[in-house]
Amino acid sequence: MAEKQALYRPCLVLDIKVVRGRNITLGTYSDWVDTPDPYVKLFIRTAPNGRKRTKAKNNTANPVWEETLKFYLDPNVKNILEITLMESDTFSDDLVDTKSFDLNELTIDETYKKTFVFKGTSEVDVEMKVKTCSAVTDMRYSLNLCDEETDFRQKRKRVVFEAMRKLLRERGPKEIGEVPSIAVLGSGGGFRAMVSLSGVFCALKEIGVLDCVMYTAGLSGSAWYLSTLYSHPEWPKAHPCEIKRDLRKNVKDNWMWLLLTPSWMYNHVNIILDKRSRGQPVSFTDFFGYLVGETILKDRKDVPKLSEQRYAVKDGAAPMPLYTCLHVKKNEVAQNFCEWLEFSPYEVGMAKYGTFMKTENFGSKYFCGKLVTPYPEPPLLYLQGIWGSALTIMLQRVLNEDQSPTDTVKNMSNSGDLRQELQTDVLNDPISEDEESDEEMDLGAMDEKDSKDEDSEDPGFLKSIAESFVEKISFLKTRSGRAGIVHNFLRGLKLMTTPVPSAEAKEVTDTADHLAVKAKRIYLVDSGLLFNSPYPPLLRPERDVDIFLSFDFSAREKDNELSFNELYLAEQWARENNLKFPPINAKEQLQKDGIKEYYVFTDLADPTCPVVVHFPLVNKTFKEQSKPGVPRTTAEEKKFANFSVFEDPDDYYSTFNFHYPTEPFDRLSAVTEFNTLLGKQAIMDVIADCVRKRRGR
Repeated sequence: MAEKQALYRPCLVLDIKVVRGRNITLGTYSDWVDTPDPYVKLFIRTAPNGRKRTKAKNNTANPVWEETLKFYLDPNVKNILEITLMESDTFSDDLVDTKSFDLNELTIDETYKKTFVFKGTSEVDVEMKVKTCSAVTDMRYSLNLCDEETDFRQKRKRVVFEAMRKLLRERGPKEIGEVPSIAVLGSGGGFRAMVSLSGVFCALKEIGVLDCVMYTAGLSGSAWYLSTLYSHPEWPKAHPCEIKRDLRKNVKDNWMWLLLTPSWMYNHVNIILDKRSRGQPVSFTDFFGYLVGETILKDRKDVPKLSEQRYAVKDGAAPMPLYTCLHVKKNEVAQNFCEWLEFSPYEVGMAKYGTFMKTENFGSKYFCGKLVTPYPEPPLLYLQGIWGSALTIMLQRVLNEDQSPTDTVKNMSNSGDLRQELQTDVLNDPISEDEESDEEMDLGAMDEKDSKDEDSEDPGFLKSIAESFVEKISFLKTRSGRAGIVHNFLRGLKLMTTPVPSAEAKEVTDTADHLAVKAKRIYLVDSGLLFNSPYPPLLRPERDVDIFLSFDFSAREKDNELSFNELYLAEQWARENNLKFPPINAKEQLQKDGIKEYYVFTDLADPTCPVVVHFPLVNKTFKEQSKPGVPRTTAEEKKFANFSVFEDPDDYYSTFNFHYPTEPFDRLSAVTEFNTLLGKQAIMDVIADCVRKRRGR
């Protein structure tokens, strides 16, 4: 799949010992007023964590520090040390002087002693020693699946084997090798996708298909559902319908009024600023993630983390969940340069470069493949913000315009405009990919009195709250920070072409790819920016998926006009990456059968090509039947089922609506549950056919 492979590049470790100072002075008058409180700042622009300092020594002109500060260096670039002598003061520290030193003059494994002289009088003694960093295993460089996922597949396949035999009876597999791998995919679409997928999972469980599934994958709204499901303390023992009831309760009220209060904003902005003060980049996506996560996960006692979902898939008890986002570059449109980033309970990484890290280390700082600054694993809420970051557009409009959330939903653009708008904002984001996030910052004082204003539902109230915060917090400004920003874990790696038989691997010279391992930070956005279904991680040959159960909840203008655009884009992506994908003859099937609840796409010429069973979001047979084959009889039943999804006058099912009262929730989840039940026989036939094909291999 990948044409390139990122590899470990040896780096250097530099220890700088700041020993002592002599005759530290700011001048006769200053020294007479106050004895110096000196400290030393070190800065190496080319190093991660390139800014460090000693402690201040109070009331002495001849301080003894004896502090050793560690840096990591790339031996292939010019490394310059800037050493600055400072004097600590109550109100504003004073600069004595700054000197520079070329670190490339150092000899490996030799101690170099040097005295830096500042302003002709003040002296600081330092000792420097550079050595080669030992080989590290902080990252994994391979397209092969990690050991944990391989072990999961073996255990899950045995579970699936028994489930398929029960489901298919005489058509089921007779041995493990005949078991096909099934993946369930959910598209983006905000809360519409999240609610819809909750109905799908209830149906898949009811008909016994979910027990036959190897992988589940989601982006944006579907990722919100999967992460809610897999972080539930009772999953997979609990039925999806039980967890759906919790979700329904959590989204029935408008979170804009419940959460966007002065006290809530004060507390969460300070949480985000604290993250930034620790040296991690932040953006509006952090803020958005808290809003979404605390809405759909509000009943959780503890803040969940992605790595904890390992317990849900332990011993193959449930399908492996996969989540996605895109790495994009500011100076390249997504169609020209983007990389799919995949998340599992075990690893996070880019298959394009064959590079993966442990899930709990996502967001930490790497250099040349070495974990140089570990940070706590980010909460699931933050990841939910990244996975659905396209929807930050709606929230920022609420915060920056004199409109209520309801009016904003009505005025939002369609999905095509959303894709273009998000891409434009990422390209024009004022935050630099090369800006160091661990430099000293003026975080600004959040005024606690701002958090004590009374709550209100006046349409302009949210704007008035936001303005007081926006003045102090740059990432809350309109049209900035809509992408998630993390330290670039590819930084400093060697990028090679993937060798083919009779060819040598060569170092990549392509500018965009070269910059991918140079940038200090990377932008992460909603995968729907490219196309709205998470096929790429599941199309990897290593995962060997035979059947895709594809559920598309993408926005469209009319209920009776189906669009297979996202499926066409997935097919195109597969072709461009030399991956097998069935021809999408949707137009022919539409002409033959018209609009229906599901379509099956196969490659009749290639029995090894995966099969796609595609479920668009349709309310058709559901209007006439309460269950497949059971007609609706009462007026109440018919009224419940008679609704439009994409032409709903109340916009309940808009991509930008984050408020689902009980009836709209029940209607939407019921129609997707019904449609999935309606496809039971088709799904079973496809599985049985794949069993037959595997038996014949």
